[in-house]
Amino acid sequence: MRAVIDHFFNHINANPIELYSEFGLQHEMALFIRMTYPNYRVRLEYHVRRINPNLINLVKWELDLFVTEPDGNTSVVEFKMPKSDSGAPAEMYSAIKDVKFLEQLENVVDNRYAVLVTNNVAFWNAPRATSDIYHFFNGDEVNISSLLHQHTPAFLRDKPELILNNTHNAQWQELNDIEGGFWKYYVLRV
Repeated sequence: MRAVIDHFFNHINANPIELYSEFGLQHEMALFIRMTYPNYRVRLEYHVRRINPNLINLVKWELDLFVTEPDGNTSVVEFKMPKSDSGAPAEMYSAIKDVKFLEQLENVVDNRYAVLVTNNVAFWNAPRATSDIYHFFNGDEVNISSLLHQHTPAFLRDKPELILNNTHNAQWQELNDIEGGFWKYYVLRV
């Protein structure tokens, strides 16, 4: 599935699209997969209990994109698309929560990916940021590990800590939209 995701991003790099919302990006990838890989079964906003009704205590319940390949392998892609006008720490928390969710699906789904696409420079370059949450994302590489209260700004401390089983790394990649806007994205295999 990673090759399919990379194919999608290579395609929209060569043939830029309008990047306007997370939901729009989900649909663009779903349409791309359906058109390019017609033997793949693609579902959007798929409830995890349709895969396993016995799951409990998950941090969320809807799969952004659920794909079944012709050989029966299953994949989930969780999307985040914070834009330049969004609050970076809250969006970063949400991105790490997606990673936690994907870890919870380890024995349920074969392949799990977190995709984040943003034009918010604070995600990859916020040298004056005082909250440690930025350090998970800043630089050339994303390094996501457990998020403790000490890593978050005060306004996020009412949210639960996100304890991960592993550290997850990915390189930031560059992307331009149809209007020439500059974005970065990562594809994190969980």
